[in-house]
Amino acid sequence: SPRSLPLAPVVVRGCTAMGLFAEICGGWTYRKTLWWSWIWNSLIAILFSGCGIAVSQKLNKLDWVTNAATGEVDETSEKLVGGLVANISWGIILNALFLIFSVVVLLRKTIAKTGAGFSYGLIVGSAIHMFFAQCEVAIALDSHDKWLKQSLAESTVWASQDNNTYRAMYVLGFLSSISYLIFAVIMIVCMKAVMKESSEPYTEFRDRYGVSSDRGARSSQGP
Repeated sequence: SPRSLPLAPVVVRGCTAMGLFAEICGGWTYRKTLWWSWIWNSLIAILFSGCGIAVSQKLNKLDWVTNAATGEVDETSEKLVGGLVANISWGIILNALFLIFSVVVLLRKTIAKTGAGFSYGLIVGSAIHMFFAQCEVAIALDSHDKWLKQSLAESTVWASQDNNTYRAMYVLGFLSSISYLIFAVIMIVCMKAVMKESSEPYTEFRDRYGVSSDRGARSSQGP
């Protein structure tokens, strides 16, 4: 009716504002989920690295001399402990590199919203790689827990508190591996957090491979 015509622009503006508000809130939810998962993953990785540094320092102070008069050294135990220290150090280095690289890329992506490109995909792949790397480190530490406890039962350098720190380290390693896998899944699910439009992944796929609805309709009609 003529009386309802003046309400049409108001309804249109209201629907547009509601759509814009939903788009902003949706994007903010994706970004918030992405960043909280990164913070949680980083917290576990930092705790693991802190325990790893403390344990490595204690292991390096151990003396494997079996005979003080002759200077005979238990080379097997010494090399085994050296391998554990190298394994822990490798895990700490990988965690540090991942955290530094990921925070730089995510800051750039979530602020500029340049889309999920090579660097974003590289973080997803690195997170999956860290899942396997942290599992390897934790399994290696867990398998030597009993041997280390028995070998250092009479040591004056290695105390019972160090055993607890050692166990906490490989437990955190397992938790960190699971956290990396969850973070990789969240990065894939929350990919819209780094994109300007929600349909951007599908638009890029369509433009890259030449797939469009118009082209499909023309091909189905034939010559």
